[in-house]
Parts: sequence; structure tokens; C-alpha cells
Amino acid sequence: MRSYNLEGIVIKRSNIGEADKLVTLFTKTQGKVTLVARGIRKLTSKRGGSLELFNLVKVSAVSGRGQIDTLTEVQQQTTISNWRTHMGRVNIAYQLVETIDKLTPDHQPHTQIFTILRTALSRIGELDANWQKTVESWLLEIMHELGYFPEGQVFTGDIYEFIESVSERSLNSPKLLKKLK
Repeated sequence: MRSYNLEGIVIKRSNIGEADKLVTLFTKTQGKVTLVARGIRKLTSKRGGSLELFNLVKVSAVSGRGQIDTLTEVQQQTTISNWRTHMGRVNIAYQLVETIDKLTPDHQPHTQIFTILRTALSRIGELDANWQKTVESWLLEIMHELGYFPEGQVFTGDIYEFIESVSERSLNSPKLLKKLK
């Protein structure tokens, strides 16, 4: 078994078994990494609060015999709490992480995508009346960095339809935001 450390943003979590979770991080050095957090859903677990969506965390993990490595330790670096009580802002953050999750392969480093995500999450609380244009520009920047849209070209059309056509999967977060309006 090999142990290693990562710093990343929690972009996805899902329950498995009775007490475990699959946690997906987007890291600067490894790209998208999914780990199993054993016992995280137990009431006595001290790690659960650190693994909230959109948190920047440092983790230790071990690679074992299975496909998915196991998270052994977690230390929360940054939490974005000033906008978590606003459902619309949470949805914007979810749009960003959902796009990155659907368009990036596992273990492919994308330093610039990590930087875009970290910057966008820190700026969501500052969005003003033109928030839609800002969010669309972040999404377009992600598409550009991943090579799906050329730099310098003007984008016309629906960014969400474009992302869905590239990923060949539908996005859930924009639909939720329309329901909130």
C-alpha cells in the first residue's frame, strides 16, 4: 500500500454502504480524484464536516488493492460559508463543479481548471446583478481550458446546451436554478 497527500476542492459526494461515502476532489496536481471515506457517515466521525461540498481540503490517502483509494485523514483548509445560505449561489457553485466533473477524466492534472474553480468559488459571494454573464464567462473559460472552445472567439448560444453536447450528458444544476426563479 502506498500513501500520498493531496490538496483539492470537494466537488462531489455520494453515499455507499451503511457508513461510507465516495468523495471526489478536484486537485491541482492530480486533477479529478475519487476516494472512499470509510466510516464518514457515523455520528462519531470527526472528518465528516471537513468534506462538505466546495471546501478546500488537504487529505491523506492510501492506494490499496481495489480500484478506489481510501481517504485516511482530512484537514479543512478553506470553507466558503458567506454564500452557503443562498440557494441561488449554491446552485452556481454546483454548476461549476458539475461541469468540471462531467468534462474532466480522472487523474488528469488541469492546474488552470483548479485555479478557475478556486477563484470562482471565492468570488460567488461578490456576484452582482450581472451574475449570469459572470457565471457564463467562468463556464466558457473552463471549456476553453479543456480545449472545447477556441480562445478569442465570441461565443453565441446557450452555454449549458454546449456543455451538454460536449459531455453527452445533461446538466442538472441549470434546471434547478430555473425552478428557483
